[in-house]
Amino acid sequence: MGFISELSDTTGAAAGPPAAWERACTGEGVTLPLTSSNYLDAVRESTRKFIDSEAGQALVTINASNVKQYVDGLDVSKFDKYVKHVNSWSRSLPLVFDNRAQNLNLVAIIDLLQVGSGFRSELHEATDRGASDTINFGCMSMHISQTPLDVRGLQALTLGDISRHFGIPLLGKERPMNEGNTAVMISEASALRPLAEIILGILQDTGRRLEQAGFASFAEFIIKMCVEKPTAAYLVQKLVIAFPSLRDAASIGGQPVYLFKKAQLVAYDICQIFGKEDAKFDFPDIGDLTLFADNVVPAVVQHHGLIDPCPSLRSKIAAGKELTLQETTAMRAASIVAAQLVVDHANSPNSGFRAGEVAVNQATLDNFWWYEGKEPSIRSVERLVCKNTAYF
Repeated sequence: MGFISELSDTTGAAAGPPAAWERACTGEGVTLPLTSSNYLDAVRESTRKFIDSEAGQALVTINASNVKQYVDGLDVSKFDKYVKHVNSWSRSLPLVFDNRAQNLNLVAIIDLLQVGSGFRSELHEATDRGASDTINFGCMSMHISQTPLDVRGLQALTLGDISRHFGIPLLGKERPMNEGNTAVMISEASALRPLAEIILGILQDTGRRLEQAGFASFAEFIIKMCVEKPTAAYLVQKLVIAFPSLRDAASIGGQPVYLFKKAQLVAYDICQIFGKEDAKFDFPDIGDLTLFADNVVPAVVQHHGLIDPCPSLRSKIAAGKELTLQETTAMRAASIVAAQLVVDHANSPNSGFRAGEVAVNQATLDNFWWYEGKEPSIRSVERLVCKNTAYF
């Protein structure tokens, strides 16, 4: 039987940026905070302002009255256990590195690529892995195969490389070229091809921008920023400004909403992994990070009754339907606002809550809620679905 593929296995930088990646960088045109601003404060302020606005409240409301009950009933030992588990498990790689910079480079690239949550069902069907496991699998595959991950190596990657390393099929079902003619078949594009394009676009564009700025690798950029000013806020700002794939923001009704999920995750992981050994990564403001709002955490926050989507949005989420940019932004923003209320009450001198070994801040809450989302009783809760995004 003859076979013709409609897809190219060698799509590279010379062919131009992948279309799916360009569409998924929805925050590229959003006006960023002033460079004199603290970008972590900008996330808190913009999400609160949006949720307090008419447009935000029409989609999601905050159940502030439930915060005290939730905090007072929080299992401290469970909180400590889950946060410690996430820090020790998800941020340790079973790999050998030549040096710390190589380790840092791969950790940062893994965080840069924390995308694909909207393709969760398709990934499980095709590969029996979720989005996060797919990214970890692919990045470790590139490292083990000694694929260059410097700026030249990132730009040289092709769609075929992404398919092989990440296990993402590019081809779907076959169909006859002409009706009634079964001798020659044409393969349709896989439903996961857009995800492969998003991953490829993130890596190629990051490599190109790093090279244009005179850096040899992503790690070299991060190290320089941390030498200039060893704070999480400064690193997040520089990452967001430099790379469209980290410009996690939206303009809703002319109002900017900043989320900066992946840039904050880079700062958090670098501090957790390297901060004890190297002062420039031991960020004193690490507790000022906000939630790394993705598809899971807002669903868990909703499950706990801390946020309440409007009836139409609630129905779409429950049915597993794909959400619009405005809807996903509202849910993610609301989870950040609700998390700050939880943090404020937990750390209030008037609260009866007493923290355990782990401080309660938005970053640790994120770890707790993310891992809690894997509990059987919560795992069945429908998560947010958004395919057209390079941010989560």
